[in-house]
Amino acid sequence: MQRLIEEGLRFGGLLHVDHAHLVARYNAALKALGLPETELTDFYIDASGYSYEVALEMQNASYLDPEGINRRFIILSPDQADLPLIRTSFSADGQVIRAFFAANDRMIRAVTLKDAVYGEIENLVFDVERPADVLGIRDVRFLVRTPTGLLEEAQTLKAQMDRFLTEPNAWADQKLLDAIVSGASRVGDVRRNGFLPQKLSFQWPNVFWTSHFGGAYVISNGDSSRDGAVMIGDPDQLQPKPFGASIIALHETPVLFSYLDEERLLEPFNPRWLKESGILEHRLRLLVAELLMLGDHDFDATPMIDDAYLSRWIADNMAKLNPDRRFRVISQMRGLLDTPAEAAAYERRLSAEQRFYFRRAVPDAPGAADINRIIVEHMPFDLLSTFILNKRRFYAIYETYTQRQKAFAVDYLTTHYAPNTHDRWRMRAKVREAFFGLH
Repeated sequence: MQRLIEEGLRFGGLLHVDHAHLVARYNAALKALGLPETELTDFYIDASGYSYEVALEMQNASYLDPEGINRRFIILSPDQADLPLIRTSFSADGQVIRAFFAANDRMIRAVTLKDAVYGEIENLVFDVERPADVLGIRDVRFLVRTPTGLLEEAQTLKAQMDRFLTEPNAWADQKLLDAIVSGASRVGDVRRNGFLPQKLSFQWPNVFWTSHFGGAYVISNGDSSRDGAVMIGDPDQLQPKPFGASIIALHETPVLFSYLDEERLLEPFNPRWLKESGILEHRLRLLVAELLMLGDHDFDATPMIDDAYLSRWIADNMAKLNPDRRFRVISQMRGLLDTPAEAAAYERRLSAEQRFYFRRAVPDAPGAADINRIIVEHMPFDLLSTFILNKRRFYAIYETYTQRQKAFAVDYLTTHYAPNTHDRWRMRAKVREAFFGLH
């Protein structure tokens, strides 16, 4: 994993905590959460304040997510809003954390000038023992604190001021007036200084992935009871089956594809997207490289990273490539894209597994990222899409690679998705938009 880390492909894009006052605030938040303080003088944190280095020091990889539910957070800077989450039990954690940052940007900017913000994302489900517990998550509330009590004092002052303005004869309550004056002297005018949060409750998404029960996806219709929810994963681990829910095996592809298609969670076959996005060229290139490296462990696939080499490598190795059904199907589709009607007819004749190669979630629809993640589960050879949508799975696959495969994977990702440059985020956004319509 060392080269992935060096190239910023793992634990990359995080916030560097290297100032003494920020380390002190982080330690104060850890202490308030009942955790041991760090002795590190610099480390990196993600959107939730999780640090890989601190986790190693504590020998506790889940120190901010102890039960895989009701995640804790530490905020030192508003810049965390745009950071990734490097460890999570729910894909929805990222959505609600970003929603919290967006709704409370003014408060976070104001408070983090003087203090840290810490707390817990509470959802009233305190332990995950059965699949039904996951379905019980509907709304979450951010319980927000500050180590110095700054935020709490601001909230108390706001309540006192509201009482003064609404209660008859409150002006005659000298204790109340003294408390307001004392509070204002410490935290200022909370009507103007931005210390108060604007929104703390957020709706849990209807489509999400969880690491519990061997890893499972949940798709519900938004009904408050979660009746009719579908759980996609390993049926043996998704027991006992929640009342009113259905279970589909992740690799029961005919049933899964039909469900996603019938529920209009998949974009209809779109030859224009396949051609203009370049995703088929990527998938074909990555499959060819994998097949040739597996067939010859000394094979150097490095030249194939350049677009100009694909046709030559295919022509020179047809005898090795043609027996692979995936190669034939993707190659055939690539040749049909100029005649959309023929391409669509060909796609309808394919197996469900193969049809996944040419589909994506409806762009910008709620849960699109997780639907695309389900699709990409069925093509592990597409290391680029897997890295974009499911880094946990990518890292697991990467560990099985030979050294040549690992080198190729790193070079491919840094060339086509995440170059180690200051503007790498621009390329990432461009690829995500082209491939999946994700912003």
